[in-house]
Amino acid sequence: MSFLKSFEQKDKQKKLNKKIDSELPFFITIVTLLSTSGFGPYSIFIKIKDMELLPHVRKEAMKILKKIDILGMDPLTVMTEVKDRGPSNFGEFLSGYVSAIQSGGDVVNYLKTKMTSAFDLYENAQKGLVDQVKALVDTYLTMQIVILAVYIIVTATTTGGITGAPPLETDIDPIYFVILMPPIISGLFLFLAKSINKSKIDEIDLKKIIMFGIPGIIAATAIIFLKIIPDYNLYILGGALIVSAVWPAIKFQSRYQFSLDAESAAAIILRDVAEARKAGLGPEKCVIRATKRKDYGLFNKVANGISNKLEWGMTLENIFQFIKKETTDFQILINFRVLFEIISSGGGNVNTLDTLASISEKIRNIEKSKRDMLKPYVLVGFMLVGITSFTTLLVIDSLTGIGTGLEADEVKKNTLQMESNARFELLGIAILVQAWLSGLFLGKITTGSYSAGFRHSIILIIISMISIAVIQSKIFSVGTIFG
Repeated sequence: MSFLKSFEQKDKQKKLNKKIDSELPFFITIVTLLSTSGFGPYSIFIKIKDMELLPHVRKEAMKILKKIDILGMDPLTVMTEVKDRGPSNFGEFLSGYVSAIQSGGDVVNYLKTKMTSAFDLYENAQKGLVDQVKALVDTYLTMQIVILAVYIIVTATTTGGITGAPPLETDIDPIYFVILMPPIISGLFLFLAKSINKSKIDEIDLKKIIMFGIPGIIAATAIIFLKIIPDYNLYILGGALIVSAVWPAIKFQSRYQFSLDAESAAAIILRDVAEARKAGLGPEKCVIRATKRKDYGLFNKVANGISNKLEWGMTLENIFQFIKKETTDFQILINFRVLFEIISSGGGNVNTLDTLASISEKIRNIEKSKRDMLKPYVLVGFMLVGITSFTTLLVIDSLTGIGTGLEADEVKKNTLQMESNARFELLGIAILVQAWLSGLFLGKITTGSYSAGFRHSIILIIISMISIAVIQSKIFSVGTIFG
């Protein structure tokens, strides 16, 4: 029993350390900047206790403060004890911090070195994330190619292929299994992508997406089953899927552009504040000057609001709550939180603000680099769905067309043609659904949000519908090769 309890405790601590590690670069940044402004360890942990943006580090800070305030223990001793609970980057940092203080060394230099190291690790983690995305996309591509091969084999064996040989007879037509595979595979990869790339932007409310999209899909389904316009069933379904994706695509694009503008604006504002501070302006006046600019895109409203509220004499805490209502982007919030914390604590010296601006720019460059590395996968996805949609439909239509053309009996020929059209429609429906799901997959791996995939879904469905139109118009046919 004691062994199991010990194992559970270690596993629990390991999971906690992993959560703390994601917040550690920002915690070290705050400690470094506040230390540069003249704050000691105890005062810094008092500040950390009120930072809800770092929930796991905050809990650790509260544990440390309880031992200091309630048990009367020495702050440096308590900080050293964190490492005794087990190996962790958090404990190692605090132990080094204490050692630098006790040895009388250059504490600020130690902290800046650890801060740089922490963000190097953060950058490597983001590059590792790109590698994970690459592996997932490669697997997805392989699965799609396998599905295409299965399509061709199943179609050839169940329709008699190009030889006119009797088709295989089975209790369940294998074509239905093939039809279900693409959406199932796409759904599986949607699930696998869930934990790879985390979004900085909230997902669109699922209830609103359903309220907007379901009526059109229900109407399209009814039209298809009632056979009101049988020759245009695929286009009706494609149109309904596009309509269901229009509102969330527009809504998310607005949020995404705001996030990009905010990320860029935050780095520019902090750099402007640092440079203006070098000229001798007070910290608040530096912020007012930097946030009055009109070239922040969709973030202009928030930036100008900061400037106005400061001029009206509102507290920095109230201004931060205003920013928090406008965005949930962690990077933006932590930048302004640290800036306001430094200013309200009487800091705001040139070196501190310059370091903060440099860190903000580094984070921006890391995020931009990650986005640039992920962008090509969107193009790969478009090519994949476009090629597989066109090739699959072309091969299936051509093979079944050849089998029909080789039949001499007119009645059987008409029957085969009807079966061929029905198969083509079923596969067309599967491909449209697959295109819709593939768009969500691309959105998730490139931005971290499923909602971002709706705009990709629209494009992929359009590509699939063009493929359907080209095949139905008989512009391309494998049958022509065999006369």
